[in-house]
Amino acid sequence: MKQVGIVILMSVMASAAAPAAAAAPAQQSGVTLATGKSLDQFGGCFVQAQDRASMAWSFVPKADGGTFSNLGARGARNHYFLAVSDHGMSRKVRLEPANAGLPLDSRVVRAVHQCA
Repeated sequence: MKQVGIVILMSVMASAAAPAAAAAPAQQSGVTLATGKSLDQFGGCFVQAQDRASMAWSFVPKADGGTFSNLGARGARNHYFLAVSDHGMSRKVRLEPANAGLPLDSRVVRAVHQCA
């Protein structure tokens, strides 16, 4: 339970720092996609991909979607935020590194593209 609280706290902190991430160089600014899949369909696919790769993940729901992340997980590298937001008939999927100076893990990028 303590780990969940830490992940939520880190997510809130990262959301507050989001404008700084927008100033990152183009190659590190992340990936934005649109998908017709529901949050459950996209999320189920993404979670399965992370589990198959033995990669840590967490999900923090919100009213119009939610955020996946590996921030705070023991041993995880290349921390990321994957925001999924509902836009009527489609969902916007935005993958960003938690630290604008570090690259995204190619396995996470691949999973996002495959699941969208």
